[in-house]
Amino acid sequence: MQSNKSKIEQIIADSLSRHKEQRREYTLFGKFFYLKEPFLGNIDVQNVIETLETSIPSHLFGEIDEVLVGDFDFLHERGLEAMYRDGAIYVTNQIQSAKDLIENIVHEASHSLEYLYGAIIYGDRKINAEFIGKRERLRSILQSEGYKVGSYDFEDVEYDEEFDAFLYKEVGYAKLNNLVSGLFVSSYAVTSLQEYWAVGFEDYFIGDREYLKTISPILFRKIEEVINYED
Repeated sequence: MQSNKSKIEQIIADSLSRHKEQRREYTLFGKFFYLKEPFLGNIDVQNVIETLETSIPSHLFGEIDEVLVGDFDFLHERGLEAMYRDGAIYVTNQIQSAKDLIENIVHEASHSLEYLYGAIIYGDRKINAEFIGKRERLRSILQSEGYKVGSYDFEDVEYDEEFDAFLYKEVGYAKLNNLVSGLFVSSYAVTSLQEYWAVGFEDYFIGDREYLKTISPILFRKIEEVINYED
């Protein structure tokens, strides 16, 4: 037979569990973090926040006013899980794991820094040269694999939908990941200079920092310049 003490402890535990499930408002680095719609997956949001706050310097979230989670049409339309726009990070509630949520928030935080530190990141064009050099080496690899790459400009640092479709549909990201090993930290970093920056930033904080330093030394130094920048 359950004692009164055990019953009370169970009532408290059930109450805390319900409160956790119903909670919508949090803070991340003192910024508003709101679940407009709850995650479909079982994600401990408070644990995600604590992980972020212990992994990344708070000043790198200075351009972010809020993080909003929900079922946003503009994310669906572009096939995205998250986006930084007008001071906010928007995240789809369809993310299924804490790891994916952390990766998306860090990735979009990196894009917010481009507005503030764009001159440091891109001004001397060193990161451009590193990126284009890797793209040219990738062109040679793809040619040797039998892919027709003549119609694509591998020196264009901007996102190109046709080029992305070529990588995604013709090559396939699974195979591309193998082809870019030792060249890019992931296949998504190939798609544009901005994504090269963002994926590198993500890997610096929640990936393999030493691997990033080895294969992309200029990108690595740019990230550290931004981290250590003082007005």
